Amino acid sequence: MSIAAAIARGSTHPLVPGGCVLIRDREVIGDGRSVLAESKVEIDCITYAIATCAKRGTPTTGATIYSTRYPFSASVFQAYLMGIRRFVVAAHEWEAYYKDEFRRAARLARELSIAIEPLFDDVDQRFTENPHELDEFDPKDKSETNND
Repeated sequence: MSIAAAIARGSTHPLVPGGCVLIRDREVIGDGRSVLAESKVEIDCITYAIATCAKRGTPTTGATIYSTRYPFSASVFQAYLMGIRRFVVAAHEWEAYYKDEFRRAARLARELSIAIEPLFDDVDQRFTENPHELDEFDPKDKSETNND
């Protein structure tokens, strides 16, 4: 996800920059960034990455998409056609302007059996330390454990 975030910094979209990478077999096979053209046409980072793979002739079947933005419905359908069945999206607040589009994309992904999974950057504070104190019945080292 750090590669996708670095690509997002190079995005030309002024409001919601986005970056994405396609990974297959632990190898980056494509990347893309959000683009807002002079004609006010918006190119999604996922669409850009899929187009990059198609241009190179790289097969994408079984790949995973890591993106800093939630996918549009067109991107979900393109991923379905290219054999991509998993999205990992950086968890953050949805952009209000695109909320309906994101809901359509989620419905379409559910119908096409595509997983959209959030990735949380922050550490859950509930699990940072163990609130329970050790007592005399807890083993102090591995030699005190009973290996039955």
